[in-house]
Amino acid sequence: MTDLPTLPGLEAFEAAARHGSFTRAAEELHVTQSAISHRIKALETQLGCALFARRGRQLELTEEGRALASAARDAFARLREGVDRLRTRQGALTLSCSPSFAIRWLVPNLPDFARAHPDVSVRLAAEDRLTAPGQGGIDACLRYGAGSYPGVAHTRLRVEEIFPVCSPSLLPLARPSDLRGHTLLHDEVLRAHAGRVGWRRWLEAAGVEGVDPDRGPRFSHAHMALDAAVAGQGVALGRTTLVARDLEDGRLVRPFTLGLESGLSYWLLTPEGDPPPRVARFRDWLLRRVSA
Repeated sequence: MTDLPTLPGLEAFEAAARHGSFTRAAEELHVTQSAISHRIKALETQLGCALFARRGRQLELTEEGRALASAARDAFARLREGVDRLRTRQGALTLSCSPSFAIRWLVPNLPDFARAHPDVSVRLAAEDRLTAPGQGGIDACLRYGAGSYPGVAHTRLRVEEIFPVCSPSLLPLARPSDLRGHTLLHDEVLRAHAGRVGWRRWLEAAGVEGVDPDRGPRFSHAHMALDAAVAGQGVALGRTTLVARDLEDGRLVRPFTLGLESGLSYWLLTPEGDPPPRVARFRDWLLRRVSA
């Protein structure tokens, strides 16, 4: 039987072929570009053919390289699926979660889940893209939105309010009109739902005039806007779940009582039908913990 090439060599080749770059392959695999080059050169020596050809600065696959790239891509995909199935059988729970919810709520609360369910290990993928639960090794997803998620089961964690929050160093803020003298911090996710909620709507509800609802820095994620608020850089719109710990610990304060229900909430998404026991246990724990 012909000996197979080494796994590091195939891994380096597959990454370089996919990216069309030794540099990007090295970044993905956390090794040096030289290491990628040496592994691929050794693979070419073992196979007795060139896998890449250089056209100036451009790196191109040879005919043999294209054939091997297709086979390697399929092999690694099957290997990942096998590992995911093994993890599933061993009680691992893989969650896809928005970065802000992960940073502000889930990660600080995970030790409580670990104490309650020490036999379930959690793998957390903090990402913005929505991966369908039940696909790609993802057991469940946590997302912020209006609840329109066809084809999956979705459970709302709680009704979310939106309200201004700031560092105690910015006090006193006696009236909403005092915001005229402060920087407004913007969460781009809320701005994307401006018809439902945002600074413009909150200022209108508070009867405040003379404040430009669009002024101030914008942040791609809610946790960045809230970090800026904690640092005293301005006033942000907080979401109930994301700011609960900061309010409790005094890093942020709520200067006004007015809050708006936006119709947006955090949702747990799972495949349709009865969830596996590890997913059901996480769902039940999550609902209890958020309510508390």
